[in-house]
Amino acid sequence: MDIGRISGYIAMIERDYNYFVSKKAKEYNFKKHDIRVLKVINANDGISQNEICTIIKEDKITVSKAVKNLVSEGYVKRVKDLEDGRVTRLFMTEEGLFYRQKILMIFEEVNEIFLRNFSDEERAMITMLLKKMSDNIHVEASKLKEE
Repeated sequence: MDIGRISGYIAMIERDYNYFVSKKAKEYNFKKHDIRVLKVINANDGISQNEICTIIKEDKITVSKAVKNLVSEGYVKRVKDLEDGRVTRLFMTEEGLFYRQKILMIFEEVNEIFLRNFSDEERAMITMLLKKMSDNIHVEASKLKEE
């Protein structure tokens, strides 16, 4: 196995994945980061932007832009935290909940495409290995951010 090709395959997968999801979500005026942020808000009603950054391992500027777009589209609303006025909590709107289902269907479709022609055992192995790879690169990237 040509171990040097792993980064090349990941880059190709990322490119095609981003294209696929962007094309499918375009009619809802979502950008790729909007979708990731929306998924986190949906799963964690009342979450703060800083907490989103931690969960999706993205910088504050990227998350802020995504939240701004989601708010302007009417999918998410901002509410000041009652205990700490410096914190803004994010909640799904009715419209956001409606479009959430459409976005989740896109992710289900792309996951089925990724795992097409794999056995259940291979699917479990892929998931475990990808998580391990993600954790490895995240640790190293975090070290670089600290420098």
